[in-house]
Amino acid sequence: MVKFLYGSGKDSNVFYKVRLDIPDPFFFVDLGDVAHIFLDHREYGVFADHNKNPHIQLHLVNPLYEKLKKYEYFGNSTAALAYVVLEELGLLHEEVLVPCNFRLDLADVLRKHNLTITPVDALYPERETKSEQDILATKTALQHTHHAFARIEEILQESSIKGDCVTYKGEVLTSEILKYEASKVFLSYGLVDVEGMIISCKNHAAIPHHRGEGPIFANETIICDLFPRDMRTGHFSDMTRTYVKGEPSDYVKKMYTAVQKAQESAIAAICPGVVMEDVHQVCVDVFLAEGFSVGDTGFIHGTGHGLGIDIHEAPYAKAGSKTVLKEGMVFTVEPGLYYPEHGGIRIEDVVCVRKEGAENLTNYPKQLCIV
Repeated sequence: MVKFLYGSGKDSNVFYKVRLDIPDPFFFVDLGDVAHIFLDHREYGVFADHNKNPHIQLHLVNPLYEKLKKYEYFGNSTAALAYVVLEELGLLHEEVLVPCNFRLDLADVLRKHNLTITPVDALYPERETKSEQDILATKTALQHTHHAFARIEEILQESSIKGDCVTYKGEVLTSEILKYEASKVFLSYGLVDVEGMIISCKNHAAIPHHRGEGPIFANETIICDLFPRDMRTGHFSDMTRTYVKGEPSDYVKKMYTAVQKAQESAIAAICPGVVMEDVHQVCVDVFLAEGFSVGDTGFIHGTGHGLGIDIHEAPYAKAGSKTVLKEGMVFTVEPGLYYPEHGGIRIEDVVCVRKEGAENLTNYPKQLCIV
């Protein structure tokens, strides 16, 4: 079986195999027992110094450029290089599996010249379960993210309420200020904010993926969803806490209690053999029993997603997901409730499926009120 990748270290399938964030695209041919990586002079020595996988054979791509001349009629030099790479390895007559994000122009040219190119949705399905090393990398990223939450809580505690707004050091506290402070913490712990973050308040918090902007309001919900990447391992953290600076309404308190109950119930239901949609259904059942809506308002998204070298990856805990839980799966559990007139509440932890149940990798306190 031939698996063929073209991309930089930013591509998660590529990074999964080479474990090095190489900035420019390159070809990687995976034959199972052995793999081949083709790099130019800029990255050849870097990979040689850092590679820890003895099954990856390193090739200098520059000598292949001379052979491209006979394929100028391809009209696409990158596709011609892909053809030459496969030709060098004697793979032109093999079925070549590629990820679904493989460049369409390359696939079209290669097919035109009689190669069998087959896109595969999950090129490496084994990514659904994590090694102990990967689990530790995620746990470490989460532990470092704790410091950013502690900084946010510190600022909220030191802030004052003036009218409808929260002020900090004499100025109106904003989402932008909190994000800036969180970003500084990230850098000090080797984290990088590659995907952005969510710090949203009031009606913005009622939109699950609103990034947040403008003033932090008193007595209103503040959703803080931070998901930085660890620069050393390439693994993401992802955790959410919801706060209120001041006094939340009785309805918001009821929302928070229901969200926390839903999350705890879902985590308690996790063990090998359970179907993912059933984990999601636990949250649905709790919310309905507590008098909240599910669907267009209230609980309006899935319960969780896989986490690793992608911020969102398989498996997914949502309605209709037939994935059966296995030991080593790592995913978020993040139920929430959202109403424009009340704001939003979301609590998110990351769990690992163990033989005896779920191990919570996040292990960070949950509190609603900050006075």
